[in-house]
Amino acid sequence: LNQKLGDYNSDMFELNELRDLLALSEKYSDFQTVGATIIAKDTSNWFAEFTIDKGLEDGIKVDMNVLWGNGLAGIVTEVGEGYSIVTSIIQDDMNVSAVSSSTRDTCIVSGDLELMEKGYVSLMYIHNDAKIGEYERVITSTTSSKYLPGILIGYAYDIKNDSNGLTKSGYLIPVVDFKHMEHVLVVLTTKEEMY
Repeated sequence: LNQKLGDYNSDMFELNELRDLLALSEKYSDFQTVGATIIAKDTSNWFAEFTIDKGLEDGIKVDMNVLWGNGLAGIVTEVGEGYSIVTSIIQDDMNVSAVSSSTRDTCIVSGDLELMEKGYVSLMYIHNDAKIGEYERVITSTTSSKYLPGILIGYAYDIKNDSNGLTKSGYLIPVVDFKHMEHVLVVLTTKEEMY
């Protein structure tokens, strides 16, 4: 009975995750997507870089956006025949051009694995006159070179004036749980192909 209960709980978890992916694909129905399973990850506690079971034979290309949870997880950085490597937005060298969804003020979301231990990444280069408020939705901008526009990244937090008097900075709480990932959606077009 314990074995059956364990199998049932595991099946329910996977079913709920697949339902979430379906809801996410419907949320971003303007984009054609394909589901993929994470088959490996780096050695850190986070899914900062991970491998999925889809590759060239599935139409995956470098710079395709990857979604999970309620929004942007990362971008494809390497592709093989039956696999692809995804670098997530929390990785230290990752930057995403973004905007506030209501005020359209621009900013940069910058990955920071050390800050992720506290549950957020950096939000920088916000103009001093910007009206980005606490828990404001932050989405990918149209000016991003690799990320498709309008994808939810997270919520602004603790925005303060910088010492230079010209900009503000703070934190972003990502909408993706980068500790618990199994399946993702890959958007089957790149920003370059779209425009």
